[in-house]
Amino acid sequence: MKYSVLSIACILVFNLNNIFAQNVQWASKILKYSSQYSETKSTAEQALGKPNVLPTGGDSRFAWAVGQTDDCYELTEEATLKLGYETPMKIQQVAIAENCAPGAIEKVVLIDTEGDDHEIYNVEPQLASEKSRMLNIFFPMTNYKVAAVTVILQPEKVKGWNEIDAVGISDSKDSVKATIHLASSIKFDAKPENLGVNVNSKYIESVDAISPDGKTLFISRDKHPDNVGGKDAGRDAWYSTLRADGTWSPAVNMGAPVNNEGINFVNTITPDGNTLLLANTYEKDGSRGGGKGVSMTHRNANGWSIPENLSIHNFKNLSNYGEYALSPDGKTLLLTIQTDETLGLKDIYASFLMENGDWTEPKNLGNTVNSVGDETGPFLAADGISLYYSTNGISGFGGNDIFITRRLDDTWTKWSEPENLGSGINTPDFDAYYAIPASGDYAYFSSSANSIGEEDVFRIALPKAVKPKPVVLVSGKVYDSKTKKPIAAAIKYEALSDGSNNGIARSNPSTGEYKIALPSGKDFGFRAEAKNYYAISENVNTSTLTEYKEITKDLYLTPIEVGQTIRINNIFFEFAKADLKPESYGELDRVVKFLTESPSIEIKLSGHTDNIGNDAANLTLSENRAQSVLKYIVAHGIPAPRLTAKGFGKTKPVTGNETDEGRQLNRRVEFTIVKQ
Repeated sequence: MKYSVLSIACILVFNLNNIFAQNVQWASKILKYSSQYSETKSTAEQALGKPNVLPTGGDSRFAWAVGQTDDCYELTEEATLKLGYETPMKIQQVAIAENCAPGAIEKVVLIDTEGDDHEIYNVEPQLASEKSRMLNIFFPMTNYKVAAVTVILQPEKVKGWNEIDAVGISDSKDSVKATIHLASSIKFDAKPENLGVNVNSKYIESVDAISPDGKTLFISRDKHPDNVGGKDAGRDAWYSTLRADGTWSPAVNMGAPVNNEGINFVNTITPDGNTLLLANTYEKDGSRGGGKGVSMTHRNANGWSIPENLSIHNFKNLSNYGEYALSPDGKTLLLTIQTDETLGLKDIYASFLMENGDWTEPKNLGNTVNSVGDETGPFLAADGISLYYSTNGISGFGGNDIFITRRLDDTWTKWSEPENLGSGINTPDFDAYYAIPASGDYAYFSSSANSIGEEDVFRIALPKAVKPKPVVLVSGKVYDSKTKKPIAAAIKYEALSDGSNNGIARSNPSTGEYKIALPSGKDFGFRAEAKNYYAISENVNTSTLTEYKEITKDLYLTPIEVGQTIRINNIFFEFAKADLKPESYGELDRVVKFLTESPSIEIKLSGHTDNIGNDAANLTLSENRAQSVLKYIVAHGIPAPRLTAKGFGKTKPVTGNETDEGRQLNRRVEFTIVKQ
């Protein structure tokens, strides 16, 4: 059966606001092909799925091309590509994305579910006027369901590499268009700002990381004469700090042990500012490692420790390149690597921290994020959800573009459809390497456009549509509650609702300073931990957070010795009652653990109120609350003779009762070590 062609539209549309609103199905399987360019480039599989070369178009390894002769010329005999579709459907349009040397298509044949052929297109091939196009072929709605499409080309009649990016079928009369999937309502109000000569030079600068507070920028410099080993030795890590006047200080080479004569750059700085994830591996003396991988260094009193290589189970990277990123909670490692299972070149994988300090076998993030192209430069924002990365396997403005996708659950395989960050950041050239502080105000990225040298560092104010979700950046110092001196400690934070561990940070070993980034949507408890100390916990509720916020909270550690009194902060009671809320259990379980591990210690629990209300009622309430805590501890295995409890009502305030904050501090349960 043969239809006359009612309309043939050759349309290349750069529609940046819509994407495939019609019912369009793109090919999902290869049924037959006459030839392909090679086993690794421009294979038949590259014609599957929606367009990833159009609308930009041009020669691409990510579109199917006919085979080549022994002397590397295009085969000229008739070429055939037969593609299948997941769900057979009645259609009235076929859309073929011809990204290079369009016009060689001679025939298009539909195959129904019974295997019968229906030719719907037959023309004399000739080179089209466009360098690339979407060929839209319209015909009356079929009375059968289409299961496959065969495209027949005559390469000898149209010179150049005849490439097909995708083949779609549709039941719509509206032309299927090749578009760039832009983030919704994206509009940059300012142009990219070059960070100037203190950060950029006549050499190559790349953005590697920025501290969550936005005050320390890590870059890498290639071919710079001040690199360790000189300009020919490899890329080095440098840093610049934001000064009070808003300018950046002259970039400083990080030196040893971060830099050696190999290729060195920072992948991630943790929110606390005290741990760096570094590219590549190191020997135990800090010299260049012999294998592929990633390493970590920690701040110490002398600067940075010698990097230690991460142990990743079944790690394999077939590519000569690899990039990495660490989640804000320090528990998930993102890797761009090439394995036997990658969809294209490098894909993004996730590996998870194990209790023994090793990392699990990398897990592919899946087809939503990864493409048949090359994924690179992953950056996971402070919210732990928003992933920014670069790829050339999704339709963009040319070369590699930067996209945003958001994690939808904790499997790390379900993501929102990647959205292009738009022409404010992306150019026809290679765009990658991207970092955002916790505030989300600016994006820092690398570009060769309008640069001082070969490639420079820029920043641009981010529109709301592509900002990360808001977080609370909590900072402060860790002190000994007795001496008031700073302490090096681990900072742990957890969800109060279920006590689940949400991350670990470190305080600066010299100053006691710490920072943690808490995502929105939870009530968090956090504390510092150090040997021979008991932690006084704090809490922050981010469940109603709508914008970025900074909070300062110093943390105190109490020496474990007789006479020391420790406030049990994260316990919660029903209003005006002594009934413990479930959010209290995590804190009380730590008291139980402490007493279990220190069997000789005895404590005295004391309950206190503010000065609001009847004195007798307050005394009774404080007594009952202290007893509730005692009963919980005893019920969890601590012998009753090791504990006493007493209520003091309003008689022992720790501060004035004139403000809400003061009254809140006075409402407390604490314990005193009476025997050790």
